Amino acid sequence: MLVAGDAWDTVGHSLLPLGSGFFVAPFLVLTARHVIDEVSEQFHGCRIHEIVGDMKFGIDFSIQHPRHGQMKWAVMGYGYTPTIDVVALWVELRTPAELPADFVWELPTLSLAQARVDQAVNALGYPHSTHRLDEQGHAKVGLNPHESSGTIAAIHERSRDRVMLPYPCFEASAATKGGMSGGPVFSGDGHVIGVVGSSFELGESDESEVSYVSAVWPAVGIELRHTAAPVTPAAVPYLLQALVDAGAVRAVDRFTSVDAAGTVTLLIPG
Repeated sequence: MLVAGDAWDTVGHSLLPLGSGFFVAPFLVLTARHVIDEVSEQFHGCRIHEIVGDMKFGIDFSIQHPRHGQMKWAVMGYGYTPTIDVVALWVELRTPAELPADFVWELPTLSLAQARVDQAVNALGYPHSTHRLDEQGHAKVGLNPHESSGTIAAIHERSRDRVMLPYPCFEASAATKGGMSGGPVFSGDGHVIGVVGSSFELGESDESEVSYVSAVWPAVGIELRHTAAPVTPAAVPYLLQALVDAGAVRAVDRFTSVDAAGTVTLLIPG
């Protein structure tokens, strides 16, 4: 599944490829925070949580459904915290006009536990996809899925550093490519344990590439201000943990606790 930017700036309209993402509940998508910040800074001059007033850009989310073909969703709201590299997006269906009668939400299960060194992982995303605007200014997206497998080499429980990766993450040998940022990272048992973050190429060999994955467990502390569908402002802000508790977001290994301020504490079993 691909997150694409259909943006209008002061010069005209243009299309900016962003990254990848995945549904975790009906109309709710997770992706990487830096993906959304990059387009916000380019078209609005600040990060998304600093925006005052109307956005100067729009974001589309496209999926290639095995039965219904390409479906496009418009991002209508978001849940955000600047302390982790995960953001939640509320979307509404743009194309087709309504959900097919036989449409079934295919949703992964999150693992809210700490990852383990030597654990097998599988990263999914859409690098090198095509993006263009047609004569009418409509976004045309060609999806190019990619899968990368590897193992976890190191765990950074709180952060790897204070600047580049100042949040819980882990290092993996699964080589990720540009455009995969925000895609899901699965454990060997099929649960989402992270979100594709950054990769650093250290040499000519694929074995020398280092990929970093944002841990998914802190995302339960994301504050949400909208509900769906249609996407409307919530009566009061609430945490993504509430959707986990209600079963709207599927999760196992629930070793997290969240206080009223959204601070997430992870219990690591002895």
